[in-house]
Amino acid sequence: MPNYDFKTLSPIDFEILSRDLLREELGIRLENFKSGRDRGIDLRYCTDGENSVIVQCKHFAESSFNLLRREYKEREVEKIKKLNPKRYIVVTSLGLTPDNKDEIVEMCSPYINTPSDVLGKDDLNGLLVKFPKVERHTFKLWLTSIPILEELLHSKLKNVSRDALGKIQNHAKYYVKNESFHDAIRILDKYNFCIIAGIPGIGKTILAEMLSLHYVDLGYEIVKITGDISEAMAVDYVNQKRVFFYDDFLGQAALSEKLNKNEDQKLLDFIHTIHFSKVSKLILTTREYILHQAQLIYEKLSREKFDAETCIIDLKKYNRLNRAQILYNHIYFSDLTGEFKNALLEKRNYLKVIDHHNYNPRIVDLMTQYSRIGHVSASEYFKFFMFNLDNPLEIWRHAFEEQLSDNSRNLLIVMASMPEYVFVEDLQEAFLSFHLKQGSVYKFETSPNDFMHALKEAEGNFIAIEKSRDRRMIRFHNPSIRDYLREYISSNEQVLRSLVIAATFYDQHMILWEFREEQSELLKYRKVLVKYQSEFLRALAYSINFETCRLINFKGSGGETYKEKWSMSFEARATLMISVALELKSELSFKLLWQVLEIINQRMVNNQSNREDLVRFLKEYNKGAGIIGELRAAFISNAKTYFTTDIDSLYDLEEFWEFRDIFPGIIDGALLTSLEAKFIEVAEEDLYYNPEDPDFYRDDAYKIEKLAKRFNIDMKRRIEALEDRAQELDAEQPGDPHDDYEGYGGGGGGGEAYSDGDIDSLFGTLEK
Repeated sequence: MPNYDFKTLSPIDFEILSRDLLREELGIRLENFKSGRDRGIDLRYCTDGENSVIVQCKHFAESSFNLLRREYKEREVEKIKKLNPKRYIVVTSLGLTPDNKDEIVEMCSPYINTPSDVLGKDDLNGLLVKFPKVERHTFKLWLTSIPILEELLHSKLKNVSRDALGKIQNHAKYYVKNESFHDAIRILDKYNFCIIAGIPGIGKTILAEMLSLHYVDLGYEIVKITGDISEAMAVDYVNQKRVFFYDDFLGQAALSEKLNKNEDQKLLDFIHTIHFSKVSKLILTTREYILHQAQLIYEKLSREKFDAETCIIDLKKYNRLNRAQILYNHIYFSDLTGEFKNALLEKRNYLKVIDHHNYNPRIVDLMTQYSRIGHVSASEYFKFFMFNLDNPLEIWRHAFEEQLSDNSRNLLIVMASMPEYVFVEDLQEAFLSFHLKQGSVYKFETSPNDFMHALKEAEGNFIAIEKSRDRRMIRFHNPSIRDYLREYISSNEQVLRSLVIAATFYDQHMILWEFREEQSELLKYRKVLVKYQSEFLRALAYSINFETCRLINFKGSGGETYKEKWSMSFEARATLMISVALELKSELSFKLLWQVLEIINQRMVNNQSNREDLVRFLKEYNKGAGIIGELRAAFISNAKTYFTTDIDSLYDLEEFWEFRDIFPGIIDGALLTSLEAKFIEVAEEDLYYNPEDPDFYRDDAYKIEKLAKRFNIDMKRRIEALEDRAQELDAEQPGDPHDDYEGYGGGGGGGEAYSDGDIDSLFGTLEK
């Protein structure tokens, strides 16, 4: 029998668990009662307008029986008499002896007729054994069970570290189900994949985590993708029920962090495969503005209609009760002292928080951590809370400007110009370059030990250090830190200038260039670029052949995943040079662009170019056709040759059509006829890779169907043959029985209005 102490449940969570267990045990539908404060009703069953059954839930896990006894003597007995129920049930998280139960029965007589209507900790654990479905669906409960955690760690949570599991466990305490959860479940049940998009801090990651736990309950294994979609493609998603969780799949703060190295096509291929899968689900999260950027930049993504498959996390989905419950949970489980908690409770200040137009779960989380607000007095705490709601990025300003050394500030500034994950030694190199530059500008002394001192100071609150094999890599502890630093850099001309000039890796230039895409920062950035464009362009040209610092995932010989540097093609680098030249329109920028064009021209002649990246380059190139001049004819001719020769796969043909769409009049009829023949030849080839996987046949059928439309060729017979083979293999696979259980806990629908009294009733339990 389990031995839960229920300490990870808030009073509200405990009430929901009690409701669900008693519904099963009694066979009646108990309703949560939310009308007014302290009326002595938590759950109720009504017949003929009478209180047939009333349940009072007392979550006293941290208290004693003496306190429970006093509670009934001084308050509850009189309430029971007024309610006059036919049956009264007490549920508490306290461990109760038979004498304890008899004493409560005696106090509450005649409404409690038997000690069995007084349920303590042991009784609840017994009911959890009797009704295991309730236990499984109450993940806030079983995530604290050591045996279950070990089982999850070793069999359920593939690719998820003990540290990551601990984070999910901690996040679950604060989570409140809302309509977004149910919307996402409906989307996943229909399409098998869901893109959760929303503003920073709105709760995308925690929703994805809770959705993953929902599918764990249904027998799925979690695969957390930490690098790129190749991780998912290397895992068996045909024979085994798996839910893939890919957080920030388009980058944490900038699009340049992701979707390179053909990832856009691989991602779409995997989404298509999952869509037709019988056993797997895919959950992706992204910031909504990055999703829109990706669809503008990457044509393959723009052609896909994600609307129906996108679950947008909208603040409207958080009704007043949802907002109140999130704040309540954060206060209840916080390490805040009583003085700070009272500052939110007095004068009903919590109402001002939950009704604030900038209400955001991330701000609530940060503002209920004592380490973040400890420098503020309890008397000033509520004012400080509201100030940060008014100015969301300000939450990091005090810590950044007042609590850190210059060394640590320079470290964080440099990190904001780099990809999400970097090796510590690469960060050190970039830091030293920027740090020395700042030292020369502001005339302060630097030391070889500055980096290690900065790293030690910032670790924990600002940055996190992880390991990949025997190498250390580093990331921001919280994405909002980067958001703040992005604003700080864009608003500080000297810092931006030093970053641009001192950038050590080409990735830094790409990320800094994206700053200009924020409309509010465009003029600031352009002003700095124009003012210091010679320095910037020389730094850009100097670093174009430097190695990159972005990390992507690789599979080891033993199947383990590790991170290693991504080798960015010259074409991918050159795309940035075109964008810069077209923005600045200076003699020096065009001179550098010409040099880049000559290199790419030669790479095409030598068959060295990356097809995917070359397509993206040519899209940018075509925007500046009027300034390219005499090189254009020869350049386009070589590009034409490159995309129409050495074709031996469906992928090559897809890239040909990408090229054809950029230059529609360049392909004559004879050449198109020869490519049609090549398409038929490639399409009819037998699948020599993974021939027992139905999704490979289905994926090829999908690609052939798209290409057949482009070539205007009837490939119906081949497509049907591939789909038939996929269906044959599907029939050989075990089925996916659907669990139609609707689920326990949580709630709160979309448009229901909740009064101040309802919210007061909730927060009144904290006062006790």
